[in-house]
Amino acid sequence: MILDGKKIAKQIEINLKRKIKNLAQPLYLGIILVGRNPASLIYVNLKEKKAKKLGIKIKKIVLSSRTSQKRLIDIIEQLSKKADGIIVQLPLPKHLNAKKITDTIPPALDVDGFGEDSPFVSPAHQAILALIKKSKAGLKNKKAAILAKTLIFAQPLKKLLEKQKIKTKIFLNPGKKNFSKFDIIISALGKPYFLKPEMIKVKSIIIDVGYSRKKGKAIGDVDPKCQEIAAFISPVPGGVGPLTVIYLLKNVYLAAKARLEKFGKG
Repeated sequence: MILDGKKIAKQIEINLKRKIKNLAQPLYLGIILVGRNPASLIYVNLKEKKAKKLGIKIKKIVLSSRTSQKRLIDIIEQLSKKADGIIVQLPLPKHLNAKKITDTIPPALDVDGFGEDSPFVSPAHQAILALIKKSKAGLKNKKAAILAKTLIFAQPLKKLLEKQKIKTKIFLNPGKKNFSKFDIIISALGKPYFLKPEMIKVKSIIIDVGYSRKKGKAIGDVDPKCQEIAAFISPVPGGVGPLTVIYLLKNVYLAAKARLEKFGKG
């Protein structure tokens, strides 16, 4: 069974659009993009397009890949004065400390949920959990493997899954190995067709967070042949992506709502 993220996202979008329309003030999202990473450009464009459709104003700042850490932090501080939410699109160039930069975002505006004090769950993690739950499989005591490039992504996801009583193990930049003892595999490596049928468990749940382009086509980490083995697979595109975007914008709405309730219209 294909886990259709577009369908779930559309249902959330209808409800969210109505709620945004009923707010006393327009919503304002600040987006910072450093460099010209192809996947990042696509993600930012998707977020911008969907935000405008929902009536959320966007302030997009595109910076050179040589931008200094101080310059980036200064921009975050300026955006903090008027935005309802701020995101710094990851990954960042290697000379920048992603954790220090994302920690600069005030918790009330950290709609990507990267900071330890953020009140928001990461949109990508919400998307992953929504797709896992869509399988309607019993999750308690299931074993999950997270294949990821960084702990910034993997560690909070591990905590989220463990709240669902899913036993979870992280594999950072794994080579070709056997993951057949895991009921759930979440792959966010950005390695085209990395996960092969012989590496997974029969009737497992596979969540594909990877994104690459080959001959102009978007492809994920999971070899299509895994569909012959797995019980559930999320597609690329159309799986995690659409849900991540809509959960991000839902977080922006929740941030704006919390601010209005605390400070009023002013």
